[in-house]
Amino acid sequence: MTNYQILYILRQMKPFKPRAEFTSQHISIDVRDGDAMKAWRKMKKKLTNARILEEVKERRYYLKPSEIKREYNKRLKRQAAKNRRIQMLKDGLL
Repeated sequence: MTNYQILYILRQMKPFKPRAEFTSQHISIDVRDGDAMKAWRKMKKKLTNARILEEVKERRYYLKPSEIKREYNKRLKRQAAKNRRIQMLKDGLL
């Protein structure tokens, strides 16, 4: 895969965009009957649906564009190796 192909793929990847229903709303959770664990699970679910946790993880530190490409290539190699292994299992070679 050439650099131009990688850059094309990276440009095609959509930037982070939170779901529309959560962009203008404040997320609030009510604790009922003193059940904090249930409220914690509900809060975590709402944050996951709003993709807030993903954004926080992505923005923890800056990734240079070259690092993004390197990670992307690693992911492609891992996936290709996995597909080869699965195909070999199907063919009875392993």
